Amino acid sequence: MAKIHGISGSTRHLLKGTKSIHGKNLASLEEITHFHSNFEQILSETEITVTRQQNEIILSLSHDEVRLESRLKEGITQRTVEVDTEIHEMEMNLKNAAGFFPRLRCKVHHWIAIRLRSHKINSPLSGLRRELHNVQSLKTSHITSKPQVVRNACRNITDTQKFLIENMSFLVGAKGEEHVIRVLSQLPDEYHILNDVNLYFPKYIYWRERNEHIQTCQIDHIVIGPTGIFLLETKNWKTSDIEKKSDDLKHQVRRAGYALWYYLKDDYWSGMPKIRSVVVSMHGSQSGQRFDKYIDVVSPHWLCEYIIRRQRILPEDAIHKLIRLIPCRAES
Repeated sequence: MAKIHGISGSTRHLLKGTKSIHGKNLASLEEITHFHSNFEQILSETEITVTRQQNEIILSLSHDEVRLESRLKEGITQRTVEVDTEIHEMEMNLKNAAGFFPRLRCKVHHWIAIRLRSHKINSPLSGLRRELHNVQSLKTSHITSKPQVVRNACRNITDTQKFLIENMSFLVGAKGEEHVIRVLSQLPDEYHILNDVNLYFPKYIYWRERNEHIQTCQIDHIVIGPTGIFLLETKNWKTSDIEKKSDDLKHQVRRAGYALWYYLKDDYWSGMPKIRSVVVSMHGSQSGQRFDKYIDVVSPHWLCEYIIRRQRILPEDAIHKLIRLIPCRAES
């Protein structure tokens, strides 16, 4: 099995643009496709789930509220009995006091006790009152914010679906590119598949053929193995569309081929391997179909045979040299 480097460029674009769903990022084209196909169900289930979760939180807070109110009521009753018992004892002491000063002292204590009755009853329960107030505030907050919480939970889902609809061409392209990668992975172990290769030139390079200056160039796949270098552009188009857009497609592939040659040329003063340019047509191609003498059109079914049937021209060290030279991003 061939060694795969990097992932599909279209898939990378989609993964970067989608948002986390239920706290988890979409991690593959399969997950993206499943999400897109089941959007309505996922959205509905999310609304139901988040609403149920919020209701459970509110119900739990209601139970806490009832529990704390009961404890507070019991505490008030108990403290009222204790404080009133103390006041009653003071009243009895006042009645039984003999002499002016003892009676005066009892009167003062009784008067103070009456004035502080409410404080003595409620002061020990202040912590419980704060706890009850916090629970009531939190409950009110959850009730008020529940609609917004549900909307926020669904926003990533609706935003992701909107992004996928706006980037449908990338979704179609990703399906083609991923299929080509799976096909190419069946090549022998000595082959390497570099996906989503992005070439960058600090200074613009001049392409004389089209009188064009190039600074960046993206290539879907590059296959490197004993039979040479293959530059692949995957198109998930109808065969008729490939014919209609042949001029633009030819320009794209020729431009990529020139950019890759230019990128490598300084490391090969002589004898640089030939770069074969291929359009991989997902909807099939005619036998021997070509855009011109430089660009072949091949269906995925014949792609591996197209590559391995050629003369072996690259030894192992030359293959690894090319892999080191050509930039290919990791999957992350």
